[in-house]
Amino acid sequence: MPRAAKGSARKEPAVVRAPGRGKYDRGRTPDQREREQRGRLLESAGHVFAERGWADASVEAIVTRAGMSRRTFYEHFDDLRHCLLTFYEGATKRAFKAVELAVEGASPDPTDRLRTGVTGFLGGITMFPHVARVIFRVARSAGPDFEAAHERVMDRFARLVHHGVAAAHAIGRTRLPPDELRVFALVSAMEAVAMRFVLRGEEARALEAAPVLIDMVERAFGAVLADGKPARISDVMPERSP
Repeated sequence: MPRAAKGSARKEPAVVRAPGRGKYDRGRTPDQREREQRGRLLESAGHVFAERGWADASVEAIVTRAGMSRRTFYEHFDDLRHCLLTFYEGATKRAFKAVELAVEGASPDPTDRLRTGVTGFLGGITMFPHVARVIFRVARSAGPDFEAAHERVMDRFARLVHHGVAAAHAIGRTRLPPDELRVFALVSAMEAVAMRFVLRGEEARALEAAPVLIDMVERAFGAVLADGKPARISDVMPERSP
Protein backbone atom coordinates (compact mmCIF):
# COMPACT_ATOMS: atom_id res chain seq x y z
CA MET A 1 0.00 0.00 0.00
CA PRO A 2 1.29 3.49 -0.76
CA ARG A 3 2.49 5.48 2.18
CA ALA A 4 0.90 8.77 3.05
CA ALA A 5 3.13 11.70 2.33
CA LYS A 6 5.06 12.90 5.34
CA GLY A 7 3.25 15.69 7.12
CA SER A 8 0.05 15.10 5.16
CA ALA A 9 -1.79 13.43 8.05
CA ARG A 10 -4.37 15.76 9.59
CA LYS A 11 -4.37 16.22 13.32
CA GLU A 12 -7.70 15.88 15.03
CA PRO A 13 -8.66 18.81 17.29
CA ALA A 14 -8.18 18.17 20.97
CA VAL A 15 -11.34 17.16 22.81
CA VAL A 16 -11.77 18.42 26.36
CA ARG A 17 -13.41 15.80 28.52
CA ALA A 18 -14.46 15.98 32.13
CA PRO A 19 -12.43 13.74 34.42
CA GLY A 20 -14.00 10.35 34.98
CA ARG A 21 -14.85 8.84 38.32
CA GLY A 22 -11.80 8.70 40.52
CA LYS A 23 -9.77 10.80 38.07
CA TYR A 24 -8.85 14.46 37.93
CA ASP A 25 -7.65 17.08 35.48
CA ARG A 26 -3.86 17.21 35.75
CA GLY A 27 -3.84 20.61 34.05
CA ARG A 28 -5.23 22.28 37.16
CA THR A 29 -3.40 23.23 40.32
CA PRO A 30 -4.09 21.22 43.50
CA ASP A 31 -6.09 24.13 44.95
CA GLN A 32 -8.19 24.43 41.79
CA ARG A 33 -8.87 20.69 41.77
CA GLU A 34 -9.82 20.75 45.43
CA ARG A 35 -12.29 23.62 44.96
CA GLU A 36 -13.77 22.03 41.86
CA GLN A 37 -14.16 18.65 43.53
CA ARG A 38 -15.76 20.14 46.62
CA GLY A 39 -18.13 22.21 44.50
CA ARG A 40 -19.20 19.21 42.42
CA LEU A 41 -19.73 17.09 45.50
CA LEU A 42 -21.80 19.75 47.25
CA GLU A 43 -23.90 20.40 44.16
CA SER A 44 -24.57 16.69 43.85
CA ALA A 45 -25.26 16.38 47.57
CA GLY A 46 -27.84 19.17 47.44
CA HIS A 47 -29.86 17.29 44.82
CA VAL A 48 -29.49 13.93 46.55
CA PHE A 49 -30.57 15.28 49.94
CA ALA A 50 -33.50 17.15 48.39
CA GLU A 51 -34.71 14.14 46.41
CA ARG A 52 -34.08 11.37 48.96
CA GLY A 53 -34.19 13.10 52.32
CA TRP A 54 -31.74 12.44 55.12
CA ALA A 55 -32.78 8.86 55.83
CA ASP A 56 -32.29 7.60 52.28
CA ALA A 57 -29.34 9.74 51.19
CA SER A 58 -25.97 8.00 50.86
CA VAL A 59 -22.37 8.73 50.03
CA GLU A 60 -22.63 6.35 47.08
CA ALA A 61 -25.56 8.30 45.61
CA ILE A 62 -23.66 11.57 45.93
CA VAL A 63 -20.41 10.37 44.35
CA THR A 64 -22.29 8.56 41.58
CA ARG A 65 -24.18 11.72 40.65
CA ALA A 66 -20.96 13.78 40.85
CA GLY A 67 -18.96 11.22 38.83
CA MET A 68 -16.36 11.00 41.59
CA SER A 69 -14.99 8.38 43.97
CA ARG A 70 -15.78 7.62 47.60
CA ARG A 71 -12.13 8.28 48.38
CA THR A 72 -12.47 11.84 47.03
CA PHE A 73 -15.64 12.34 49.08
CA TYR A 74 -13.84 11.42 52.30
CA GLU A 75 -10.97 13.73 51.44
CA HIS A 76 -13.45 16.60 51.77
CA PHE A 77 -15.95 15.42 54.39
CA ASP A 78 -15.78 13.33 57.53
CA ASP A 79 -19.09 11.62 56.80
CA LEU A 80 -22.54 12.19 55.32
CA ARG A 81 -23.61 14.39 58.22
CA HIS A 82 -20.59 16.64 57.78
CA CYS A 83 -21.43 16.96 54.08
CA LEU A 84 -25.02 17.98 54.89
CA LEU A 85 -23.88 20.53 57.45
CA THR A 86 -21.37 22.00 54.98
CA PHE A 87 -24.07 22.29 52.32
CA TYR A 88 -26.50 23.87 54.79
CA GLU A 89 -24.02 26.46 56.01
CA GLY A 90 -22.93 27.40 52.49
CA ALA A 91 -26.49 27.63 51.17
CA THR A 92 -27.76 29.77 54.05
CA LYS A 93 -24.79 32.12 53.79
CA ARG A 94 -25.41 32.62 50.08
CA ALA A 95 -29.14 33.14 50.68
CA PHE A 96 -28.49 35.75 53.34
CA LYS A 97 -25.90 37.55 51.21
CA ALA A 98 -28.33 37.72 48.30
CA VAL A 99 -31.03 39.28 50.49
CA GLU A 100 -28.53 41.65 52.12
CA LEU A 101 -27.19 42.89 48.77
CA ALA A 102 -30.71 43.33 47.41
CA VAL A 103 -31.72 45.43 50.42
CA GLU A 104 -28.56 47.54 50.18
CA GLY A 105 -29.30 48.17 46.52
CA ALA A 106 -32.89 49.26 47.14
CA SER A 107 -33.99 52.86 47.62
CA PRO A 108 -33.57 54.37 51.12
CA ASP A 109 -37.34 54.24 51.66
CA PRO A 110 -38.03 51.75 54.51
CA THR A 111 -41.09 50.30 52.78
CA ASP A 112 -39.09 49.59 49.62
CA ARG A 113 -36.32 48.00 51.63
CA LEU A 114 -38.73 45.81 53.57
CA ARG A 115 -40.48 44.74 50.37
CA THR A 116 -37.13 44.00 48.71
CA GLY A 117 -35.90 41.93 51.66
CA VAL A 118 -39.06 39.85 51.96
CA THR A 119 -39.39 39.21 48.23
CA GLY A 120 -35.69 38.35 48.05
CA PHE A 121 -36.09 35.80 50.84
CA LEU A 122 -39.17 34.17 49.29
CA GLY A 123 -37.82 34.49 45.75
CA GLY A 124 -34.82 32.36 46.68
CA ILE A 125 -37.20 29.56 47.66
CA THR A 126 -38.98 29.84 44.33
CA MET A 127 -35.78 29.94 42.27
CA PHE A 128 -33.90 27.17 44.08
CA PRO A 129 -36.53 24.73 45.41
CA HIS A 130 -34.12 21.85 45.95
CA VAL A 131 -31.90 24.07 48.11
CA ALA A 132 -34.95 25.24 50.06
CA ARG A 133 -35.92 21.62 50.74
CA VAL A 134 -32.52 20.91 52.25
CA ILE A 135 -32.52 24.10 54.36
CA PHE A 136 -36.07 23.92 55.67
CA ARG A 137 -36.78 20.19 55.72
CA VAL A 138 -33.84 17.83 55.37
CA ALA A 139 -31.37 19.57 57.68
CA ARG A 140 -33.90 19.52 60.53
CA SER A 141 -34.17 15.77 60.41
CA ALA A 142 -30.43 15.21 60.78
CA GLY A 143 -30.30 15.72 64.54
CA PRO A 144 -28.99 18.24 67.06
CA ASP A 145 -25.79 19.00 65.17
CA PHE A 146 -27.74 21.55 63.17
CA GLU A 147 -29.13 23.52 66.09
CA ALA A 148 -26.05 25.72 66.44
CA ALA A 149 -25.90 26.39 62.69
CA HIS A 150 -29.62 27.17 62.65
CA GLU A 151 -29.25 29.60 65.54
CA ARG A 152 -26.51 31.47 63.68
CA VAL A 153 -28.72 31.80 60.60
CA MET A 154 -31.70 33.04 62.65
CA ASP A 155 -29.52 35.51 64.51
CA ARG A 156 -28.10 36.93 61.30
CA PHE A 157 -31.54 37.47 59.75
CA ALA A 158 -32.79 38.95 63.03
CA ARG A 159 -29.96 41.50 62.99
CA LEU A 160 -30.87 42.47 59.44
CA VAL A 161 -34.52 43.04 60.41
CA HIS A 162 -33.49 44.89 63.58
CA HIS A 163 -31.23 47.20 61.58
CA GLY A 164 -33.97 47.94 59.06
CA VAL A 165 -36.59 48.72 61.69
CA ALA A 166 -34.15 50.85 63.67
CA ALA A 167 -33.39 52.90 60.55
CA ALA A 168 -37.11 53.32 59.85
CA HIS A 169 -37.82 54.36 63.44
CA ALA A 170 -35.01 56.92 63.36
CA ILE A 171 -36.79 58.84 60.59
CA GLY A 172 -40.26 58.50 62.10
CA ARG A 173 -41.54 55.66 59.90
CA THR A 174 -42.43 53.35 62.81
CA ARG A 175 -44.04 54.19 66.12
CA LEU A 176 -42.14 51.49 67.97
CA PRO A 177 -38.40 50.90 68.06
CA PRO A 178 -37.12 47.36 67.41
CA ASP A 179 -36.86 45.01 70.37
CA GLU A 180 -35.25 41.59 70.52
CA LEU A 181 -38.36 39.54 71.30
CA ARG A 182 -40.55 41.12 68.64
CA VAL A 183 -37.84 40.77 65.99
CA PHE A 184 -37.24 37.13 66.94
CA ALA A 185 -40.98 36.39 66.70
CA LEU A 186 -41.16 37.94 63.25
CA VAL A 187 -38.12 36.11 61.89
CA SER A 188 -39.45 32.84 63.30
CA ALA A 189 -42.81 33.48 61.64
CA MET A 190 -41.11 34.12 58.29
CA GLU A 191 -39.25 30.85 58.63
CA ALA A 192 -42.47 29.01 59.48
CA VAL A 193 -44.19 30.42 56.39
CA ALA A 194 -41.27 29.34 54.21
CA MET A 195 -41.40 25.84 55.72
CA ARG A 196 -45.11 25.61 54.97
CA PHE A 197 -44.50 26.05 51.25
CA VAL A 198 -41.57 23.63 51.25
CA LEU A 199 -43.35 20.90 53.20
CA ARG A 200 -46.30 21.12 50.81
CA GLY A 201 -44.04 21.03 47.77
CA GLU A 202 -45.31 24.48 46.77
CA GLU A 203 -42.00 26.35 46.56
CA ALA A 204 -43.10 27.98 43.29
CA ARG A 205 -45.88 29.79 45.20
CA ALA A 206 -43.70 31.18 48.00
CA LEU A 207 -43.85 34.78 46.73
CA GLU A 208 -47.59 34.78 47.35
CA ALA A 209 -46.79 35.24 51.03
CA ALA A 210 -44.85 38.48 50.51
CA PRO A 211 -47.73 40.95 51.11
CA VAL A 212 -48.79 39.18 54.30
CA LEU A 213 -45.26 39.07 55.72
CA ILE A 214 -44.65 42.72 54.87
CA ASP A 215 -47.91 43.70 56.54
CA MET A 216 -47.01 41.61 59.58
CA VAL A 217 -43.71 43.43 60.06
CA GLU A 218 -45.28 46.85 59.56
CA ARG A 219 -48.11 46.17 62.00
CA ALA A 220 -45.71 44.81 64.62
CA PHE A 221 -43.83 48.11 64.79
CA GLY A 222 -46.65 50.51 63.87
CA ALA A 223 -45.27 51.48 60.49
CA VAL A 224 -46.40 54.74 58.95
CA LEU A 225 -46.10 55.94 55.37
CA ALA A 226 -44.05 58.92 54.29
CA ASP A 227 -47.16 61.12 54.59
CA GLY A 228 -47.65 60.08 58.21
CA LYS A 229 -50.61 57.77 57.58
CA PRO A 230 -50.59 54.21 59.01
CA ALA A 231 -49.38 51.57 56.55
CA ARG A 232 -52.04 49.10 55.44
CA ILE A 233 -51.88 45.73 53.72
CA SER A 234 -53.48 47.32 50.66
CA ASP A 235 -50.31 49.40 50.30
CA VAL A 236 -48.26 46.26 49.60
CA MET A 237 -50.85 43.93 48.08
CA PRO A 238 -50.58 43.66 44.28
CA GLU A 239 -53.62 44.72 42.31
CA ARG A 240 -55.76 41.80 41.18
CA SER A 241 -57.19 41.47 37.74
CA PRO A 242 -61.00 41.69 37.68
